[in-house]
Amino acid sequence: MKAKIKAIEYIKDYDSKFGKMYSFWIKYDEKKAIYSCKKREQDKFKIGEEAEFVEEEKEGKNGKYLVIKPMQNNAYSPYNKAVKKEQSRYSGFAVSYAKDLCIAGKIEFKDISTYSTVLFDLMVTLDKSLEG
Repeated sequence: MKAKIKAIEYIKDYDSKFGKMYSFWIKYDEKKAIYSCKKREQDKFKIGEEAEFVEEEKEGKNGKYLVIKPMQNNAYSPYNKAVKKEQSRYSGFAVSYAKDLCIAGKIEFKDISTYSTVLFDLMVTLDKSLEG
């Protein structure tokens, strides 16, 4: 989601398994959410600027609240990891299906690679959860 940041307010710092973390209220679109990071002077959200982030609702002992995380444009983001994991599963299925076609006499051994690629592309196209 994208939104223009209206206000940022420091909440507190705390120790976590990732080291010292700093929490902020980030206000946008008539909402406010918690953002936690390792820097006291966070630089992912700036007042007056549009930011792209993932919004998630959580529930704690004081009720429901929103948590946001900035979008990451790298291969290490959770979304990219999930896509790569799903695609690796598809590549295994595609090769297995092509092998089955070869054993059944429907295609020749030399064509397994071509059919694996076609089947993989078909599975990715049909799976809408892999769209970014």
